Amino acid sequence: MKKLALIAASILYQGLAIAAPDTASWASWSGTTGTFSQNGNSITVTYTGQYNWIDYTAGIFNDVPTSFTNSIVTYTPGSNGLIVMTGGDNGTNNFHFSHAVVDPIIAIWSVGQGGMPVTFNFNNPFTVLSSGGGHWGGGTLIQNGNSVTGYEGNGLIQFSGTYTDLSFSTPNYEYYYGVTVGDLTYAVPEPETYAMLLAGLGLLGFMAGRRKE
Repeated sequence: MKKLALIAASILYQGLAIAAPDTASWASWSGTTGTFSQNGNSITVTYTGQYNWIDYTAGIFNDVPTSFTNSIVTYTPGSNGLIVMTGGDNGTNNFHFSHAVVDPIIAIWSVGQGGMPVTFNFNNPFTVLSSGGGHWGGGTLIQNGNSVTGYEGNGLIQFSGTYTDLSFSTPNYEYYYGVTVGDLTYAVPEPETYAMLLAGLGLLGFMAGRRKE
């Protein structure tokens, strides 16, 4: 029985390794339409809401990459583009995905400034994965329920679950802050890994059958 348990644990470990996220795919923007990928599928994302322009300056994210990455999300959005907004109204901003995506991620940049907080109010719960200084300095993001506030805050947040839409409001006006969206991609296992997994499962089934005889 112990041997069966050890084999099962080994197979489960391999299965988890197959499903482990590898890095991030960030939306590449052309106006209010962007594309990214998840598990080899191309996802079109359409943004509606408060919008000024797209900033493609890679240094926005790459000057302080640790503010926008963690142990799993290993790439910043770089020069893929940032939706620049000023907020200051109660309208709804929305990312719509052409296909459902799992556990989407959002990078928010230069949110607020000293003495002038800016808040993002999301319709869904999220987790702050990382935050800190950015292109213009600044610091951490402050989470309160489904809202996050910055005084020149920068960071990376993630939503848990499957989504075709992510909505938020930005009631605070500031001259220049921004947001972009993406998702995790997954490592593609080698064919022999699949074969090993299937063989292991077959072995477990055979051994379980033998024990019942």
